[in-house]
Amino acid sequence: MRRITVLIPSLIGLLAAAGAQAQSLRGSPASVDLMYGDAQSHELAFLQTKNDIYEAAMAGGLMLITVNEDLTLDDATYPFVLPNTLAFADSLAHEYHIACGERLVVTSGARPIDEQPPNASPKSVHPTGMAVDFHKPSNPVCLKWLRTNLLALEDKHVIEATEEHHPPHFHVAVLKQAPEPRTVLAALHHEAATTTTTESGGEVASASSDQSKTYRVRAGDNLWNIARVHNTTVERLKQINGLSSSRLRVGTVIKLR
Repeated sequence: MRRITVLIPSLIGLLAAAGAQAQSLRGSPASVDLMYGDAQSHELAFLQTKNDIYEAAMAGGLMLITVNEDLTLDDATYPFVLPNTLAFADSLAHEYHIACGERLVVTSGARPIDEQPPNASPKSVHPTGMAVDFHKPSNPVCLKWLRTNLLALEDKHVIEATEEHHPPHFHVAVLKQAPEPRTVLAALHHEAATTTTTESGGEVASASSDQSKTYRVRAGDNLWNIARVHNTTVERLKQINGLSSSRLRVGTVIKLR
């Protein structure tokens, strides 16, 4: 899988200028509320089961964290995250590797609600895929670098980070997420059909004769988001449209019912 380009603005500049005005990476109820509120404001899905995670990944809603020269995985059961979180992890790992001479280690990505640890907050954002956990470096120089730069990025409101101790790791939620498509309350009425515009730019046409519904695929769409917006499932969309994979071609009209 090809590496995703950097989506976090001026990340390298922020790292280079890391003066870390924030004082610590200690967690707090306010920090949890900030992450949870950000996830809700972007209408991110809180995935309930492992099947939900795999379905989202197959449909393109979550991206696979891949091992490269800057980043590696250690015991990450579900190495999937949202696209902007993956871009952040790749970018941070690149700068970390340059500074420390070793790869950054990811220990967790998305985690379904029904597999959250007993001590997890009910407002944890791991089920959305916006958070990623990094292994706490044993090298004191690398540990200082990571703390300093996570603090600087948190101060710039790019992330919300917490240094956890049981087990030792850094929990990082990337706040700059793209919103998922939502249906807008606006419609154009025609004699034969009604068209509803969505934020992703697609159109849902409902024929008055048989109440069937269709959707015209636009750039940036995937089956996961289309299914969520229209209260159906990826498997149902595949079945009624005879799709053998989750790949969509821009301009294709697919059935919703």
